[in-house]
Amino acid sequence: MEANQQAQFDLDKYLNLARRRKWILIFTPIPLLILGILYCFTAPKVYKTSTTIVVVRQKVPESYVQSTVTGDVQERIQAIWQEITSRTNLERVIEQFDLYPEMRAKYPMETVVETMRKKIKVEIPRRSKGNIFVLSYEGRDPVLIARVTNALANMFIEENLKLREEQARSTSEFLAQELARMEAELLKREKAIKDFKKKYMGELPEQRQTNMAMLQRLTDQLEIIQENIRAAEDRKILLQRQLNEEIELQKRRQKEALSASTRDETREGTSDVEILKKRLASLLTRYTEQHPDVIRLKAMIKKLEKEQKEEAKDSKTKDDNQVINPVILDIKRQLEALNIELSKLRLEAKDVKKKIQFYQKRLENTAEREQQLIDLTRDYENLQKTYQTLLAKKIAAEQAEALERYQKGEQFRIIDPARVPEKPSKPNVKKILALTLVLSLGLGVGLALAMEFLSKAFYDVEQVETELKIPVIAAVPLILNQKERRRRFYKNLVFTGMAVVGYLIVAGLLFLLIKNNPGLI
Repeated sequence: MEANQQAQFDLDKYLNLARRRKWILIFTPIPLLILGILYCFTAPKVYKTSTTIVVVRQKVPESYVQSTVTGDVQERIQAIWQEITSRTNLERVIEQFDLYPEMRAKYPMETVVETMRKKIKVEIPRRSKGNIFVLSYEGRDPVLIARVTNALANMFIEENLKLREEQARSTSEFLAQELARMEAELLKREKAIKDFKKKYMGELPEQRQTNMAMLQRLTDQLEIIQENIRAAEDRKILLQRQLNEEIELQKRRQKEALSASTRDETREGTSDVEILKKRLASLLTRYTEQHPDVIRLKAMIKKLEKEQKEEAKDSKTKDDNQVINPVILDIKRQLEALNIELSKLRLEAKDVKKKIQFYQKRLENTAEREQQLIDLTRDYENLQKTYQTLLAKKIAAEQAEALERYQKGEQFRIIDPARVPEKPSKPNVKKILALTLVLSLGLGVGLALAMEFLSKAFYDVEQVETELKIPVIAAVPLILNQKERRRRFYKNLVFTGMAVVGYLIVAGLLFLLIKNNPGLI
C-alpha cells in the first residue's frame, strides 16, 4: 500500500515537472524534427542494386572426373573479389562506364578506386549453405549502377572460369614437370642398374644357380680329365717299356747280321786284291816301277782297296738303317700320339681349373653384388612407385583440365541479375525520422531534467523539509493578480501558437517527404 502511494507520489512529481517544463518539452523537438526532415530532403540519394549468383556443381560426376580445383568456395569468392576490386580492374571499369567524373577531376585515381571498392559488397546469406552469394554496388545513378553490377557479376563468372582453368593447368603443368623429372631420374637409375649388371655379369644373384651348375659340371669334367691323364700316363709307361725291349732285341739281331756280312765281303775283296798284288809282283820281276803295266796295276789295286773301304762303310750304314723295324715304329707312333694326348689333356685340365677358379670367384662375389643390387633396386622401385602415382595423377589432372576447358566444372551462374532500383537505399528516411524523433524527445526531456536539476526553487513541502531539515508550518499556493494572470494567458497563447506553427511546419515537411517517398509508409 505504501509502495503504491510512493509510486503515485512519484508520478505526480514527474507530472508536475512536465507541467512546469512543458514549453521546453514542446519546443525542443521542433527544430530537430525540421532539421531531420530537411536532411532527408537534401541528402544525396544513393541507390543500391544487387545480383544473386549461385555456385553450380560440376556437370560430370566426380566419380568419373575429380576436379583439381579444391578449397572452400568462400575462400575462392574472396580471392575473386580481391581480383575484381584490384586497382587495375576497377580503373578499367571506371573508364568504361565513366564513373565518378567529378571525383576524378578533383582527386587522384587511387582515391576514386578506393571509393568504388568500398561501394562493392559481396555477401553470403546465412541460409545459403555457401552456394549462393550476393554482389551489390551502390551509386547515385540507378541505371548506371545496374549496368556496373551486371558487368561486375560477369567479371566474377569469367574470373572464376579463368581461375579454375588456370589452377587446373598449373596443376597439370606441375605434375608434368615432376613426372619428367621423375622419368629422368628413373632412366638414370635404370642405366645405373644396367651398367651394374653389365659390369658384374655372371656374378648377379639370379645367376647363382647357373654358376653353381657350371662349377659342378667343370668339377666333374676335371675329374674325368685327370682320370684320362692317369690312364694315358700308365699306357705311356707300358709302351715305353715295350719300346725299350724291342730296341734291345733289334740291336742284338742287327749286330749279329752285321758281323756275318762283314766277314763275307772282306773275304771277297781281299781275294781280288791278293790276285792283283801277285800279278804286280810278277811284273816287277820283269819290269821297272815306271812300266805302264806296273803303274796301271798299282792304280787298279789302289782303286779296288778304296772301293772295298767304301762298300764296307755303306754296308754299315745300311745295317744301321735296318735296325728300326715296324713294331718299334708303331710303338713310337703310339708314344707320340700318347704324348700329344697327354699334352692336350694337361692343357685342358689347366683350362678347366682356371674356369673353376673363375666360377668360384663369381660365387664368392655374388653376395656382395646381391647387396649392391638390392640398394640400387630399392631406390629404383620406390621411384617407380612414385612415378606411377604421379602418372595417374597427371592423367587425372589432364582430365580435370579438360573439364575446366570445356566449362563442365563448377561454375557461377546468375540467377537474379541486377535491376534498376526504384528507390534509393540512402538516406534511410525511416531510420533518420525515427532517430530524429528519439533524439528530439530525448533532448527535450534532457533539457527539462537539466533545468529542473539546476533550478534553486522548491516545488513541494516535502522537498523543503528534506533539503532544509526544518519543519514546514504552512504552505501558501501561488496567487496571481489579474495582470499576472492576463500576462500568463497571453504568454501561453503565444507559445501555443508558436508550437502549433512549428508542428504544422513539421507535419507539412513530413507530408512532402512521404509524397516524394511513396514506399515510406
